[in-house]
Formats: sequence, structure tokens, C-alpha cells
Amino acid sequence: MRNTVIRKAIAADATGIAIVAAYTWATAYSGLLPDSLLKNRIEALPQNAGRIKSLIEKGAFEYAVAVQDNAVIGFCGYGKSRNPKFAQHGEISALYILKGFAGKGIGREIFEFAASQLKAAGCEKMIINCLEGNPSLNFYIHMGGNVVGSREDEIFGGYKIKEHILEFDL
Repeated sequence: MRNTVIRKAIAADATGIAIVAAYTWATAYSGLLPDSLLKNRIEALPQNAGRIKSLIEKGAFEYAVAVQDNAVIGFCGYGKSRNPKFAQHGEISALYILKGFAGKGIGREIFEFAASQLKAAGCEKMIINCLEGNPSLNFYIHMGGNVVGSREDEIFGGYKIKEHILEFDL
């Protein structure tokens, strides 16, 4: 039996969150995003950890973490929607579980934790953006999401991506 704890992140979790983000991008988005972009995320770990720590300390962004044996093995970022078309919604902006821990229900648990936090904050619906080609789209649909649109975004150095927008009732 696994002993994974799902909880709100604290500043001391920032480095673990940055590591999970970098390595899950490298495994999940290989072939979908340029290798140089994925490599740069790993090289930028110290800066990203500092940025995440600052966001947590200021209360500027909410994170939930999945912790096993005192190590962050997954995380979820959530809060008010950043998309003006869904201004009254909550949003899960990131949900990543390290590859060796995926497929064991941890993603579902951390998803449900974040959704319950958004509902407690007064949101009746939430959205998630999912990179086109990402197999996680099936997970989000299984969790009750409906694809309601798409969007283009520019990330890290001007690279353009396309994402599906999924909407969930809370």
C-alpha cells in the first residue's frame, strides 16, 4: 500500500515542484515540444524553484503536492481562471505526476483535491488547458471534462502551442 499524502504546498516544496515540472515535461512532451525547450527547463531548475517559492510565500498562486517519503512526486497548480472567456471559472493550470508514479491513482487524487479547493472558493466550474497531442486528454475526459474550445499560446522564447480547453462542473 502506498503512503502518498496530498496537501497544499508550502515554500519548502518549491524545489520538488520545479523538479517534477521539468522532468514530467521531458517525458510527457518529448516529440510534442522542441528538445531544446525541454532541456532548458531542466537547466533552469534553480530559477524556477525560486520563482515557485516566491509565489507560494506571497500566496499569489495555489499548489497542491503529492508527497511520498518526504519527496514531491507530483503537483497541481490551481486558482482563478486566467482565460477572460471563462472569468467566473476556476482553473487547474498544471497537473504533473512523475512517470514512475503515474497510473496509480495519484493524478485522480490531486485533481480531486484541487477541484474541491476551487469549489470551496466558490467556483461552480473549472477549466484545464491540455496541449494538443498530450495523451492526458483522455484522463481529463475520464474525469468529466468536456472539450469546449481550443486556444493558441506562446511559451518560452516564442514557441507557439495549441491547446484544448476542457470544462468541468464542480
